[in-house]
Amino acid sequence: MKKIIHVSNFNLLRLKGCFQVGFPFKISNGLIRAGYSVLNYPDRDLCRMFGFGHMNFIGQNRLNKHLINYCKMTEPDAIVIGHADLIRTDTLLEIKKLFPQLKIMQWSCDWIMPGYAERNIKALTSRLEAVDLTMVTTGDKKLLQQFSRQGKAAGYLPNIADDSIETGRAFETETLPYDIMLCANTGKRQFCGTDEEVDKIIDEASRRVPGLKWKLAGIKNAPALNGYAYIRALGESAMGFNLSRLNDIYLYSSDRMVHGMANGQLALLDKRNGFQDLFTENEAVFYDTPEEFYDKLAFYKNNPQARMKIAAAGHQKIHQEYGITPVCRYMADLLFENKTETSRPWQILIKD
Repeated sequence: MKKIIHVSNFNLLRLKGCFQVGFPFKISNGLIRAGYSVLNYPDRDLCRMFGFGHMNFIGQNRLNKHLINYCKMTEPDAIVIGHADLIRTDTLLEIKKLFPQLKIMQWSCDWIMPGYAERNIKALTSRLEAVDLTMVTTGDKKLLQQFSRQGKAAGYLPNIADDSIETGRAFETETLPYDIMLCANTGKRQFCGTDEEVDKIIDEASRRVPGLKWKLAGIKNAPALNGYAYIRALGESAMGFNLSRLNDIYLYSSDRMVHGMANGQLALLDKRNGFQDLFTENEAVFYDTPEEFYDKLAFYKNNPQARMKIAAAGHQKIHQEYGITPVCRYMADLLFENKTETSRPWQILIKD
């Protein structure tokens, strides 16, 4: 059985955000189900511990030395890195000298659009010398190309569902506490091709759809949802409004899209991000203009049986095709250069 060290922010100290449904836990769970031995390595927590409660220079130096010693003790076959920017490239190269057959993959649950995501692009690019594979939750081939090097592929990592975590079944209930859920920050987001203030979108939807019950987080003075409170709210909301900062990047979305679908919400998706290539209109609701969005929002609010039918199909699709086992097995097959068992439409890979 191959052994993998998974270095990421498992957020065991700060307990902020929706860490329970985050990629670190899902990827580890998926790799274990796919037949690998996985050791979780919480880089930020360890850095704070080594830095006397702070992520400082002292903590980072000790962290990198500790990872080298940890690998010496555990003798891994691979290292998987997710948003672990505290780990230096020279540390990974030193580990590779110790274990010449070691494979390294980096993943990112983020966008990679130049001009908007420079920090994330810089972090991924800085480790290309050491890594063998890069996977990002953006499906645009031109954007993925920036992380492909000779002998080192870059691929699309779909947002993934975990049936051991995402257990809500909102599609089973006609009347729920909330009609629609939106987690966002105050400011502008791309809505039907135009930057709009999130507050104005909410106000207009409430004006056009009388009695609309919102579950908001981080917007309009509503507090952010942390931990299980976020998961509970997902299962109590009939529909999920998937509003990323940009909604015209091919197959990119905040992972809130899958959080909602995996807990039984009806997903409302902008056609510009191309998810109609992965989901049918029987599995999600697509809109192109503000009028179409408001009209469909009103229709599915007032026709719960129609909402429940599509949400149930989307729930089934997200857990079967984008569950942790098939996605993480595919990731591991690429990393260890195994033959992939199944060809799926989301398997986008750039090789030089």
